[in-house]
Amino acid sequence: MKRVAIGIAVLTVILVAGVLVLYSSLGTIITTAVTTAGPEIVQAKVSLDKTVIDTSTGKGSLHGLIIGNPKGFKTESAFKMDKVEVTLDTDSIASDTVVVKEIDILAPEVTYELGGSGSNVSTLQNNVEAFVKKYIGASASNEKAPAKESGTKMIIDHLYVKGGKVNVSATLLGGKSMSVPLPDIHLTDIGKKAEGATPGEVVQSIISALNKAILKAIAPLNLDKVGEVAGDVVKGVGDTLEKGTKGVTDAVSDLFGKK
Repeated sequence: MKRVAIGIAVLTVILVAGVLVLYSSLGTIITTAVTTAGPEIVQAKVSLDKTVIDTSTGKGSLHGLIIGNPKGFKTESAFKMDKVEVTLDTDSIASDTVVVKEIDILAPEVTYELGGSGSNVSTLQNNVEAFVKKYIGASASNEKAPAKESGTKMIIDHLYVKGGKVNVSATLLGGKSMSVPLPDIHLTDIGKKAEGATPGEVVQSIISALNKAILKAIAPLNLDKVGEVAGDVVKGVGDTLEKGTKGVTDAVSDLFGKK
C-alpha cells in the first residue's frame, strides 16, 4: 500500500511538472504554431515576433503579427497587426478544445491590392477556404487530414477588430495612395456550435469578416476627386466598388484602358 502511495505521489509530481513546463512555454508554443500552421493555411508568409501569456490570469498578447501576400501581388503584406490581446480560459488550456474568452485585434493595418484576378484579401480568403475544404473532405472520407489541422480545436467567445485602417493599393489609384478607416468588427461564438473549430476554420471566419469590412470601407471612396490621375472617367467607380471584387477589376481595367 505504501508503494502504491509513493507511486501515486511520484506520478502527481511528474504531471504537475509537465503542466508547469507547458504553461511556462505556452507563449513559444503559440508563436511556433502560428508561424508553422499559418503559411500552410493562407498560402502566404506569416511572421510573429513573440507571444506573451500570463498563465495565472489567461491574459496575453501577440506582437508583430504579419500576414504576407499570396503569389502575384507586389505590396509588402496584406495584414499588419502590431498587437493582438488574448484572454484564455485557463481551465481549457490543456484540453482538446481551448476556450478563448476574448481576442482584441488592435489598430490593424490592411493593404488592399487589386490584381488582374481579384484582390489580395479575396485571394487569401479563397486559399483558406480551399484548405478548410481539403481538411473537411479528408475527414469525411477517412483520409489523412493535413497535419496542422489535427489535434486541438478552439472556441472563441468574442473577437473584436478595433481602430484599423485600409491602405488602398497605389496600383488602383494610378500612383496615388489612399487610406480609409476599417469598420470595427465583432464576432461571437466562433466554433461553439461545432464544439470547437480547427485553426483553418477560425482563420476562415476572421478573413471572411475582414474582407466584408474592407469592401464596406472602400465602397464610398469618392475616387472622382483624384482628377489628376484619371479625370472624369473615374466618376461612378466608387459605386462599382460596392458590387464586389469582379466589379472593381472591370471598373479599374476600363479606367486605365486595360482590356
